[in-house]
Amino acid sequence: MPVPPSTPPDALVSVPRIAVTLEHMRALVGRQFPGGTFTIERWENTLLCEAMACDPLPDGLAHPAYLFHAPLAGVGLKYGDIFALCHAESDEAIRAGEYVWDVQRPLRVGHTYRMSGGFIGVERKSGRRAGVMDIVSFRIDVREVEDDLPVATVVNSWIFLRSES
Repeated sequence: MPVPPSTPPDALVSVPRIAVTLEHMRALVGRQFPGGTFTIERWENTLLCEAMACDPLPDGLAHPAYLFHAPLAGVGLKYGDIFALCHAESDEAIRAGEYVWDVQRPLRVGHTYRMSGGFIGVERKSGRRAGVMDIVSFRIDVREVEDDLPVATVVNSWIFLRSES
């Protein structure tokens, strides 16, 4: 069956319906992302600042909220790729977990950053209301391309709800 042209690329990722074991998920730990780069464009920073209801920052500084977007945009995978690797059962079975930022230098408009990192942890929990879930953590290091100095370290965790244990 052909895919309708309006279908977003992430919807094309096929996720096998399997009972995901904790051992299977823990096999992700240590897996590295392909890596890549991301440039903070002036126009994009202006739009982000407008969306955040603030004026652009002075002296060419980019809005710090870029640390939500830029590391994943530049690490060489799409969200759908990560969801597939973690065997997300559906888009509705994914939750944002924790975001921890260690910022060494401010982000700057017009600068290109190199991203590298990978999966660092998996924990399975069971809650009375939410049921079984896997908490998957990953780390992305952000470095300035021009001088290779560290800019930030981002550690994220995402929660994948499971219908089976």
